[in-house]
Amino acid sequence: MAAPLHPVVFWAQKAETVTLRVDLKDVKDPEINLTKESLTFKVIGVGAAGLNSYQFTLNFYKSVDPEGSAFRITDREVNFVLMKDGPGEEWTRLTLSEEKQPWLKIDFDKLTVDDDSEDEELRRKAEFEEEQLKQIQKQLTESEAEAYTDLKKMYLCVYNFLQFIGYSYIFIYLTVNFVIKGQGMRQAYSKIILPLSVCQVFAVLEVINPLLGIVKTGAMAPLIQFTGRNMVLFVVIRGEDRMVGEPVLCYLFLIWSSIELVRYPFYMLCSIGQESMVISWLRYTIWIPLYPAGFLFEILSLWTAIPFYEASKKYNLELPNAWNVSFDMTTFLYIWIVGILSASPMMMSHMWRQRQKRFGGKKKVH
Repeated sequence: MAAPLHPVVFWAQKAETVTLRVDLKDVKDPEINLTKESLTFKVIGVGAAGLNSYQFTLNFYKSVDPEGSAFRITDREVNFVLMKDGPGEEWTRLTLSEEKQPWLKIDFDKLTVDDDSEDEELRRKAEFEEEQLKQIQKQLTESEAEAYTDLKKMYLCVYNFLQFIGYSYIFIYLTVNFVIKGQGMRQAYSKIILPLSVCQVFAVLEVINPLLGIVKTGAMAPLIQFTGRNMVLFVVIRGEDRMVGEPVLCYLFLIWSSIELVRYPFYMLCSIGQESMVISWLRYTIWIPLYPAGFLFEILSLWTAIPFYEASKKYNLELPNAWNVSFDMTTFLYIWIVGILSASPMMMSHMWRQRQKRFGGKKKVH
């Protein structure tokens, strides 16, 4: 908890009175309690730390007369005139305690002191101003850190929410129109390909975020998923017009969107420090049927594309050429299928370890 802010208070005395001058401007909401032994002061005003709440309590060296005392609030300061309970008594200090407070100073406008006292007051003033500067710098640093954290939370929450909305539209449209109503895949494809493409392009942020330290997860897993999906979508599917009407695409897109309908709400809640046990359980469980299905339909999509690319020879690079390099898209698709078959057990094993780490197993009690 931050220490309360103290305003600068100047004091002086005469034979019958003690005067206080509180260096605060534009004072509002004053809470002032004066008794014979003490003064409690709390206001909102503009002081060394800017517009803030300031307060102090003074336990007097000797008693005062509250009835004969008065205070006045101006735009530039707050003034007190305190009547001594014993007129003519010399106060050797203002407070009962001998401890010196850096915010409590002698009012040189109303009191003359010797050179040694003046030097001591100047030293105390410099120490106080240095302490106040450190306090202000600390508050600014804390405020900047809080602002960055709030901005990061808002960015992650909005990103995950928008991705959730995009994949919700894809899932609902395909389920209603293709699965239930039996709409042709070519017509369904025309309605969902734009939002799907937008969602997949912006998924690059999931690779950038860990690299910039915005999230604490690794970048390799999202990089593999982002690269694999976008190669399938933009190179294989969108690169061959005859793929548009293939029903296998609908099931592939349904599986992708089913995974994201759980993943993005999970990340959205994590970004604001919240958790739903239902969503957490789904996040670490629903992949068990969906990941194998996703691998299967990615392989079927690539297998479906092979005859088309074999006939069109699109993306092929034949010798001779300036680079002296050849490339055959059909062969690449076969290699890709083998790569998916090889990598899928590792991906499944990684997800299983994540599930065990999150939920763990029951330990035997001996």
